[in-house]
Amino acid sequence: MNFFGKSDMGKMRTANQDSYLIRPICKNATLTVVCDGMGGAKSGNVASESAIETFGESIVKYTQSKVSREGILTLTSDEACVVLDDAVHDANEAVFKKAQSSTDYQGMGTTLVAALFCDDTVYVVNVGDSRLYLVSDNTITQITHDHSYVQHLIDSGSLSPEEARNHPYRNRITRAVGINKELEVDIFSVDLSSLEVCYLLLCSDGLSGQLLPEDIYAIISSDLDIDVVTDIESELSDKTDKLIDAANEAGGPDNITAVLVKHVKELE
Repeated sequence: MNFFGKSDMGKMRTANQDSYLIRPICKNATLTVVCDGMGGAKSGNVASESAIETFGESIVKYTQSKVSREGILTLTSDEACVVLDDAVHDANEAVFKKAQSSTDYQGMGTTLVAALFCDDTVYVVNVGDSRLYLVSDNTITQITHDHSYVQHLIDSGSLSPEEARNHPYRNRITRAVGINKELEVDIFSVDLSSLEVCYLLLCSDGLSGQLLPEDIYAIISSDLDIDVVTDIESELSDKTDKLIDAANEAGGPDNITAVLVKHVKELE
């Protein structure tokens, strides 16, 4: 498994409120997180950084007892769900408390999408409209489900996905870390064991809001063949740059963050 992340301010913002994390947990597990802060240039940045710091520390704490002396993490699906849920609620509490500590921080919050990679399984949690995509087998699939006003309208049949892209409230989210004491999260799992090669993309809406899924797929899927690219780090860096450049060329109205992961099935 190989990882690369990058964040860009975009073309219209004066500060970057996005944050991301790539953190190895042990030999067979790595945590990735993307947060998109809100509440003003200063407080949005504080919210996203605070959420990522607390979330990452909590994941390490909650998985510590599940790591063997050989450095191998073993989690059941149920255990992974509990770990992710507890870590998100820790992050929510940390941001909420900080928001109450100063008038400068009142009302701040952040989206959060995280993926815990453990062997050939990915455990995913999301709050808000930051996303995780899976690119494999000539397709791109959005794994997460947006917590947003327009997604609610789409789900109810009142709005089409095409109409949602230009809706005046397309950036209004219905869930965020740190806004309320209580928080509801979505948790998913993805089995990668049957895939020869695939990519996973965690991103803020500064990317997904400017690029259609097919645009994202076209950039990531170039040189998809396992034998074409030997320098995977350079490949991921190049594709991440292209994703961010494309979002900026499409207007770049928001901060843009992408964490790109490549999974290649080990030969037996």
